[in-house]
Amino acid sequence: MKTYLAVDLGAGSGRVIAARFDGRTLAMETVNRFDNVPVELNGHLHWNIPSLLTNIRAGLAAAKAKYGGIACVGVDTWGVDYALMDKSGRMLGLPYAYRDARNGPANTQQVFDRFGRKALYQATGIQFMDFNTVFQLHAERQELDSLLPKASRLLFTPDLLNFELCGEMANEATIASTSQLIDVQTRGWCAPLLKTLEIPAGLFSPPAQPGTMLGALRGVPGMDGVPVALVGAHDTASAVASVPADPATSWGYLATGTWALLGVETPEPVLSDLSYELSYTHEGAVNGQFRYLKNCTGMWMIQELRRAWSEGGSAPDFEALMRQAVAAEPFRSFIDPDYPAFQSPGRMPEKMADFCRLTQQPVPETQGEFYRAAMEGIVMRYREVWGELEQLTGRKRDVLHMIGGATKDALHCQMAADALDIAIACGPAEGAAMGNAVAQMVATGDLRDFEQGRSLVRESIELVRWTPKDPGAWREAFPRWQAARAKAKR
Repeated sequence: MKTYLAVDLGAGSGRVIAARFDGRTLAMETVNRFDNVPVELNGHLHWNIPSLLTNIRAGLAAAKAKYGGIACVGVDTWGVDYALMDKSGRMLGLPYAYRDARNGPANTQQVFDRFGRKALYQATGIQFMDFNTVFQLHAERQELDSLLPKASRLLFTPDLLNFELCGEMANEATIASTSQLIDVQTRGWCAPLLKTLEIPAGLFSPPAQPGTMLGALRGVPGMDGVPVALVGAHDTASAVASVPADPATSWGYLATGTWALLGVETPEPVLSDLSYELSYTHEGAVNGQFRYLKNCTGMWMIQELRRAWSEGGSAPDFEALMRQAVAAEPFRSFIDPDYPAFQSPGRMPEKMADFCRLTQQPVPETQGEFYRAAMEGIVMRYREVWGELEQLTGRKRDVLHMIGGATKDALHCQMAADALDIAIACGPAEGAAMGNAVAQMVATGDLRDFEQGRSLVRESIELVRWTPKDPGAWREAFPRWQAARAKAKR
């Protein structure tokens, strides 16, 4: 029995998960879980890297105590955020969190003004989001005492954690692809963009491929020398690596978490005018293809509702909340999950109520009504994106593979099957951790390649399948959702 340790961090929580390989299947066992909460310093949001490292090392040590020999370790996290390092390998301050207020439309427009909006898309193929690394670095350049002239290297969050764990610096390819700094054709750093924005090219190393070895673990008692592998360092890249797709089918994926990433794999970029107008993204996949997708608001709204209802110390019972949501009237209040006010933390019930008043809709009254309205809005956005993907790629697909924590929410899964009118195969729930382990196994030689890794996942899990029950109701309600969204934008 071999044990691989997947360090899997999302923007709200982290975990160390043991992947146990018996020669035929993988079994996933959670070692520890911990919160990942930004800290506010001088009016800005930063990631608490020391706390994350403490929890990661505690998880690694616990795994060593429980399982004995460890075959390998790999790290994946959310995208775009980074740390600047000096020549001695010290962080120049805690990394900014992507939801920090300095990442806004005015800063993004300044980048468009300098490089050109369409030129930026044609060069990088990445969806425009105000917190993409390219925009964050422009904001840093504008600071009165910018850290860029003092920096020797830039490490994305998983790169930084890898460095702290094994002492080796590398910019892994899939996490680098989220930055909007990678040339979509050459897959290297986009030199004209760096030059125009005065970002030093020396901050970066050539993108390193997942499924390769990086270094040896240090700083965890009894684990010195354990190999550290480069995995799909972007958590969604690792999650998509775990999709147990049958090569004979035409499939797409929905990676669920704080964000919802809905897309397909494609060997070549799709840089049409429509792709630009709709702002679809080309992030790197572990197998060298593109993850052509749309990054949508996922369970963030649900997380924020539950956080608001938990203030004072009593979180709502999940099963009771589900019963209320199922019993609530469908399609009563239409919510746009991408509405700007919903993107910042806090006051989610009040923000949803404000949205309903703005768009002249009934305001939800019970927790179940709020939950249902938020979930319907999230899934309506899935419907819109799925239709766009079919138009952009010229292909209809047989099945949608759903991976991540929201696969455990039966209401969400059935809504998605109905809204998209497609068969859905759910699993694995810990998709990023399983894909992380697959990359480690490729690096150690226990797997031939990532396609064999998908076969291993198919052998290791039991898929939960959902079929459409009432797609007509969603088809009829969809124009009403679009109208509510349009009204909010006026």
